[in-house]
Amino acid sequence: MTLTSQNFDQESVRKDLAMMIVLHEYPLSRVHHYGFRRFCNNIQPLFKVVSINTIKKDIFRIYDVEKKKTMKLLNKNWSSIAITSNLWTTNNQNKGYMTITTHFIDNNWVLQS
Repeated sequence: MTLTSQNFDQESVRKDLAMMIVLHEYPLSRVHHYGFRRFCNNIQPLFKVVSINTIKKDIFRIYDVEKKKTMKLLNKNWSSIAITSNLWTTNNQNKGYMTITTHFIDNNWVLQS
């Protein structure tokens, strides 16, 4: 067994938490759940679980970064873009969701979504 020193980065963990919520479609209220807070404290006591408003801001920040990356790609491939959307509702929460996806073939003939 070897011991190593590691640096804890609150901002990086917050970004990962926001990505987890987006990728798995967790409710924002997850950050207030007792079990989640306890789990986080056991994994990394230095991590301060943020509020719903803070995690919402983090998610919008991720959205802005991804939007810029997508627009950069789309500007190179304006001639062949397909846009699709999907709508659905949850049974237990009675909430509606929508996704919009762009599909195009890049200059290397690789499908991008």
